[in-house]
Amino acid sequence: MKRVFVSYSWAQGDWVWDRLYPCLVAGGAEVLIDRRRFVAGLALFDQIDKTQDSAEIHVLVLSQDYLASAACRHEMERAIALDPDFQHGLVIPVLRIACDLPDEIRHPNPLYVNLTNDHDSEQWDLLLRGCEADLGANAPDWLEARERVRGYLRRSQSVNLVVTGEPKRREFLERIRE
Repeated sequence: MKRVFVSYSWAQGDWVWDRLYPCLVAGGAEVLIDRRRFVAGLALFDQIDKTQDSAEIHVLVLSQDYLASAACRHEMERAIALDPDFQHGLVIPVLRIACDLPDEIRHPNPLYVNLTNDHDSEQWDLLLRGCEADLGANAPDWLEARERVRGYLRRSQSVNLVVTGEPKRREFLERIRE
């Protein structure tokens, strides 16, 4: 299981929490992310650095809001410093909202993930492979099935699940409840 640090702007927070985070967790990654790790009353940048230092892979969710944020720039610069030439797969840029890529990413020219259309299964697969996560199905279909189950549960309807392979029922239900 890879430890994946997710760096994102709060402007993309809903998307990160509703789409990205569940896919990474369901794929088997241990996701290191602010809402799960950070504690009120402690220095923000110290918490960022400690959490980021324990990650094996850094996912940067890029947008104009991201690039304008001092905290996001701090996370991005620290991540890229670990692999400035993008030779070891430690940093995965994800273009969420179209924007100009910063020089630190544009000049090494790594293969980045383009999720400006997050229904693109090939881009999701590219991201999940980079994080060594595996959903066993394409992410947009998995997310759609997850949303249907959540809808049934919101309406207090019963849900029958047929699971193949090695199911993680308890974890699945906990994620749905979130």
